[in-house]
This record gives sequence, C-alpha cells and structure tokens, in this order.
Amino acid sequence: MKKYGLLAFMAATLLFTGCSQKTVEMENTTPTPTNSESSLNTVETTDNSGMTADNMTTDGKGNYFVVNGKKVFVESIYFGFDKFKLTEDQRKVASDNASKLKGLSGSVKIEGNCDEWGTDEYNYALGLKRAKVVKDALVSDGIASNSISIVSFGESNPVCSEKTKECWAKNRRAEYKPLP
Repeated sequence: MKKYGLLAFMAATLLFTGCSQKTVEMENTTPTPTNSESSLNTVETTDNSGMTADNMTTDGKGNYFVVNGKKVFVESIYFGFDKFKLTEDQRKVASDNASKLKGLSGSVKIEGNCDEWGTDEYNYALGLKRAKVVKDALVSDGIASNSISIVSFGESNPVCSEKTKECWAKNRRAEYKPLP
C-alpha cells in the first residue's frame, strides 16, 4: 500500500510541477552593425580612473575605449538564437577588437546578454557562456586574461524591446565595457 501511495504522490508532483518552455522558430541571422551608422545613441561618461570616454554608445552596438591616447570603437559580438559559439564573421570582429585593445591601460568587462526566450536561469547561464567565449577569443589574440572580467545580464539588459526577430537578434550579444 505504501508503494502505491508513493507512486501516486510522485506522479502528482510531476504532473503539477512540470516546466513550461517558450519556443519560437528563428532564423540563425545576426546583425552586423557598422561604424558608419549615424543613429548611435550617445552619453558622456567618466570612469573611476579619470579617463573620459565621450560619445560612449548605449545601444548595444559597441563602446569607445581610450587606448594610448586615441579613441577606438570596439564592436559588440552577436550570437545566433540559443548559441554561444562565435561564427566566422563574429570571430573576425572579436579579433579586430583585440587588436584595437592592445595597449589598453585599464581592464575590460565583457557583458553577456540574451533575448527574452528561455527561463531567467537559462539566460543567465547562456549570457555567461557568451561572455566567456569572447574573453577566450581576446586571450587567444594576446590580451592578458587578468585584465578581462566577465558578467552575465541574461535577458535583463535589452537594447530593443519590440517583439520582432530583428529586435531579439540585437539582444543576443556580448558587449565590451571599459574598466579603470
């Protein structure tokens, strides 16, 4: 009798605590913003080291860094739906970013971001994987590992809030942020 009661309890528990999943069919496309786009939102900011990075973008396309007294634009890295590996195109962007960051006196923070699809926990883990793969690319291109930190924002830091494929693609990114 205890055996049947335990089985009934387990069946009821599984029935009422099942996980819901959001599913969507997506094309595996990633936006490739260019430096010539004129619609960049800008804000002036100063970090703790006193180094001013004016016109720092806030729309997810990238950020400006001051390297050896020159302002350089470092592009964000974009990912496919439910992906964290770099495509060939995005690996080239990461390599270009690494060459721009050589000689940086401060540190870099890589922020992993996701679209709204998936649970919060899943998206935080995916964002961390995205940040880590970008850090690994920087390290392989000669940037010191101890000058790079990573963080995941999951789906909590969107740059676009429309319910479209193009918007979701903009949110699947890793951004570079300057640290003192």
